[in-house]
Amino acid sequence: MGPTSTPAERVVLVTGEGDLAADVAASLLERGARVALAGPDADAARLAPPPGPALLALPCARDDLVGLGRAVDTVVERLGRLDHLVNLVAARPRPGPLMELDPQALHDLLHGGLVTPLACVQRAYRRWMAAHGGSVVNVAAATGRDGPQDAALAGLTELTEWLAAELAPRVDVHTLLPSPSLGPGAYRAGVPEVVCDLLTRRTNPEHGPVLVLSEEPACPSRAA
Repeated sequence: MGPTSTPAERVVLVTGEGDLAADVAASLLERGARVALAGPDADAARLAPPPGPALLALPCARDDLVGLGRAVDTVVERLGRLDHLVNLVAARPRPGPLMELDPQALHDLLHGGLVTPLACVQRAYRRWMAAHGGSVVNVAAATGRDGPQDAALAGLTELTEWLAAELAPRVDVHTLLPSPSLGPGAYRAGVPEVVCDLLTRRTNPEHGPVLVLSEEPACPSRAA
């Protein structure tokens, strides 16, 4: 995969739920990619207008590691390859003081924000990318911030740095985070374009693997 590649005819698996996952999948389809969507809303996204290239819908529960692993297997078996993986990492803000936080809630947050994307990367790597190369983009799925959510995002940042170093140069790994000043609407509007740019390696390599989307979506900046 060279620096001037395009998504056309490439196979992309998007994992996640909600409008952002559907928007990313639709943007990739518009660019000619073959796209599979794994998550609770997969069937709804497949049926949503406008009509266009077929979306491979792979319904599974949120953070279902078995179901997501099966989705990776299905993509490789039915579409013949898996060039790119996009993980929409769920954001589940837990407002209130940390001293009042149920530890199980933090456990669930870290599972969804760290364990689930790592499991997807591992499966994609073993089934296709280790031998053929590819790229991974993890995307924080919402702009909400609080203590537990920031802890999960910090963990995702470190996970991305380690994966990027471990899997280079065969597999590119990035994570996209929202700037604290960026509103939900602007973030949702900017993410699909930046994801496509990351998958085609058109971003500045000096930015590093962890990027922050600000008011200039075409030029995400390196996380501090």
